[in-house]
Amino acid sequence: MDNSIFGLIIFIIAYIAGRLVSERALKILTDEEKGRLLQGFSKYRIFSLLGVVVLVIIHYVLLSVAPNSYFATIQVFVGALVLYLLVSSLFSFARLKKLNLPDKYINQYLLSTLIQYIGIFIFFGFMVSRYS
Repeated sequence: MDNSIFGLIIFIIAYIAGRLVSERALKILTDEEKGRLLQGFSKYRIFSLLGVVVLVIIHYVLLSVAPNSYFATIQVFVGALVLYLLVSSLFSFARLKKLNLPDKYINQYLLSTLIQYIGIFIFFGFMVSRYS
């Protein structure tokens, strides 16, 4: 089996596991807390999507400008993605604290995020190893 396919399978499993943890964490919240959560992140979802779109566009622009530098372009993309995920996670954590949500929920949210990030990094690790 191709390493990139194996990495993709691990990513999908990690993503689903992270989502299951996240969904289970929502059951901890009261209806009022769920409403605050939804309201507190309403604009963030739009900006979050915009950030990912910008990263993907930059990646493809770099590939078109330097098609022979695929490995370097992937490294730049992964580096930018790590930075984006770090900033996004710090923002989300601060927002959850500001919304005064239960620590148990926040811990489950962080676990969910960690599981998904591990899946992403394993996937990109297999992708990069394919071209190194």
